[in-house]
Amino acid sequence: MSRFRALPYAKALIEVVRDQCPERREEVTEELEAVASALEAVPDFERVLVTPTVDTETKTVILDQVLDNLGITQPVRRFIHVVQRHYRMQHMRDIANAFRAQVDRELGRTRARVELATTYDEADRRRIVEVMSAVMGATVVADFVHNPELLAGFKVQVGSKVFDGSLVGQVDRLSRQTVIEQG
Repeated sequence: MSRFRALPYAKALIEVVRDQCPERREEVTEELEAVASALEAVPDFERVLVTPTVDTETKTVILDQVLDNLGITQPVRRFIHVVQRHYRMQHMRDIANAFRAQVDRELGRTRARVELATTYDEADRRRIVEVMSAVMGATVVADFVHNPELLAGFKVQVGSKVFDGSLVGQVDRLSRQTVIEQG
């Protein structure tokens, strides 16, 4: 069985958004995230939508009720129904992530995950983002995570690149270097 590819779905939606409501790219992203989160939070919701024994009309009614409760607007609402008709609801998180990546690319942004050994205040976080933006040559949107297992320092992931400035990372590198030198 082939692996699902979310990018064609994300590209189709980005085209619709460009044509119909380019100023709503961020809101569309948030709405996709909300649907993906609802599917993850309520496994029975997803199960009903992917079960072949539940008729299409019942699925549509249930889906519309959830979309109403989440405040999902057009064109996302139509898009979600298309995804449902193509039996791809179990891939909503992948589609939402691919769409977010497309929007980020269009807006010249890059996402980063920043793990910190200690908590930083908002001013420090802004300075970290400013430095990362300058180094990356793009606007960085950072998700900060407190990770006491790092002991000290930080760990940053931007795409597939990882910058490890943590104490644990330094000890690991020193250990590997020692093994190689003694090896």
